[in-house]
Amino acid sequence: MSRRLERVVSVWKPWSLATWPNNISIKDQVNAAITLGVRAIAIKGTNREWVYGAKENLPWPHNKYSNDHIEQEAKAQGLEVDLWCYLSLKYPAVEAEAVRQANARWNPRNIYLDAQGHAKPYAHNTGAFLRSMGRLYRHDGTPVKVWLQSYRRPSLHPEIDWVKWLSYVGQDKLYLIDGIASQAYYVGTQDSIGDYKRMLADYDKLEMEINRTLNWFVTLPTYREHGWQPTPESLEAGINFLRDTLEDRLIGLNFFRLGWLMNEQLTDVWSMLLAYDWGLEEEPEPEPAPFEQLPEPERWEIVGCDLRHRGIINGED
Repeated sequence: MSRRLERVVSVWKPWSLATWPNNISIKDQVNAAITLGVRAIAIKGTNREWVYGAKENLPWPHNKYSNDHIEQEAKAQGLEVDLWCYLSLKYPAVEAEAVRQANARWNPRNIYLDAQGHAKPYAHNTGAFLRSMGRLYRHDGTPVKVWLQSYRRPSLHPEIDWVKWLSYVGQDKLYLIDGIASQAYYVGTQDSIGDYKRMLADYDKLEMEINRTLNWFVTLPTYREHGWQPTPESLEAGINFLRDTLEDRLIGLNFFRLGWLMNEQLTDVWSMLLAYDWGLEEEPEPEPAPFEQLPEPERWEIVGCDLRHRGIINGED
């Protein structure tokens, strides 16, 4: 199992959680993320051509609980912030600029590019989008990791230009996309392992086609939809399977989404995640060297007007 597995929880519309009927403050949302032991909160950074959740784009009273506010509270409490950006690729240069603006605004470590649904008719613009976006950097000059946040597996979405996304290199001759952030939502079944086996088999074929071994930052389901919701058993079994199978290629897990985890319907899933044994998160600190008694330093004293070296000069002429 990977020992340095990063964990992130996604927040969608923190202003909706903070206003009636939920009344879950931004501080409460960040505290819930801290309780889960995650390292970062992921916020939606763009919605096609515009930056999403910026306080100036929200009407009152939602603007009091914007992405800006949850980012500030998260960082004040020691968490990082990641972004997921929804793309249509219809206007590749404009959407790429929106991603760049969101990156500059919120200074994330990771950006997950959600290119499906509306993006399928414009898959031919994939290369143009990637060229316009280019390499992204944090405020300290370190590169931002960018992940393709696909839905489940390539065979379900043949319209997506998978090869272009995952083989595109920037001007520095390095891959622009760091790996896969698959939305591994096994909706309609509790057989998470069976669904994940099909997902990995699909990507095995893609890896052979592009001659590249992929890293993973998997997005797991923690929400309820059309009467379906994950059980603690299915989610835990899926996490164990991914960790055992992908090993060090599994960089992290993103749980979508915090609002549902705080919902009473997913209390059992919340409890499982709190009790889950993530193993060693950091390299152990080296044992300190045994204390070695140093020789007592030589000491000098003044006798009359002479300097006498104690233990060597006895004070006699």
